[in-house]
Amino acid sequence: MPRCYLEGLLADGESVYRIPLCGFPALVGREAGLAVTLQSGNVSRRHAEFVQRHGRLMVRDLGSRNGTFLNHEKITDIQPVAPGDVLRFGDIELRLQLETDTAADAADEFTATAFFAPDQNVDRMPIGARQLEQMLQERLIKPLYQPILSTQDGRIKGLELLGRGFHQYLPEYPIPLFYLAGSLGRSVELSEVIREVGVHAWVEAQLTRVPLFMNTHPQELKNWQRLAASLQVIRIKYPTVPLVLEIHEQAVTDHATLAHLNDALRRMRIALAYDDFGAGQARLLELLDVPPYTVKFDISLIHDLDKVSRNRQEMIGLLVTLVKKGHTTALAEGVSNPGELTACRELGFDLVQGYVYGQPAALGSLAASSLW
Repeated sequence: MPRCYLEGLLADGESVYRIPLCGFPALVGREAGLAVTLQSGNVSRRHAEFVQRHGRLMVRDLGSRNGTFLNHEKITDIQPVAPGDVLRFGDIELRLQLETDTAADAADEFTATAFFAPDQNVDRMPIGARQLEQMLQERLIKPLYQPILSTQDGRIKGLELLGRGFHQYLPEYPIPLFYLAGSLGRSVELSEVIREVGVHAWVEAQLTRVPLFMNTHPQELKNWQRLAASLQVIRIKYPTVPLVLEIHEQAVTDHATLAHLNDALRRMRIALAYDDFGAGQARLLELLDVPPYTVKFDISLIHDLDKVSRNRQEMIGLLVTLVKKGHTTALAEGVSNPGELTACRELGFDLVQGYVYGQPAALGSLAASSLW
């Protein structure tokens, strides 16, 4: 059978380590010198073992104190395992993966001993690796769209693409779906697939008379060249449709990266929007150095805007004025009721989006909307 390895996270929750399974039976436990040594007081000295039977990889518990779990279920007898399965020994979770050429070459990422702080939270590693692979390969995404409307006439001036999962065994909503993808190092790929599916559906529905706002995952800003290349594929396929790329204003701390990305977007005739402006801190320097097409004010600034103090309203109004002085449109996110909508109009916002106009919807219902 192909060579496999166990992959997990160190105590910092970010650093990845890999433990190859080189020979069988492969013992797992706290004892030094085992095939898989896990340094945690909650792991027994000889906790479990991997064996091969009839060409299949199997795992069994060796009477451990805190149990062996397969995909979050405690095992009581020998069980077959496959790449993508999540195993837990005591309080340490690991995912079984196939060894690729790339992984085999990355010798510095491999270790025979996992130094893990004890008493870590368990069941942190989501299951569903094989299902996610199917979702990505088959593009099982249901695109929804939230209208962006003018504060002046209440007409739709844009749509924001919001992807949902469309696999019967995986979450529908993006937070758990991206948590699973992130644990497998595939957040960027999932974000790319959502954009590809969503843009295609929008073009097919012939709603390209208004721009489509597309989201990015923070990991995508760590490789702006790949992000630009993925957008170029969309632009080549649809050369004239109006597109806007949203990036979180805290996701870019390197001004050179932002400048390079913005230049690439200009060449592709894709506009730039700063998302969640004011969430944590408003990065005004980017507004001066790389003025975007749109700044989307975070929901934390908009919530109960009609009820907050006059001083707070005036401060937000000053930010709106500053944004618009750079020939950038100011958009209020998360507008949920008529009072917030009225306050946004009074403070000079150009655009609004939120539940005050309904929840994100499929294109069929939006096409029939009276808000065009």
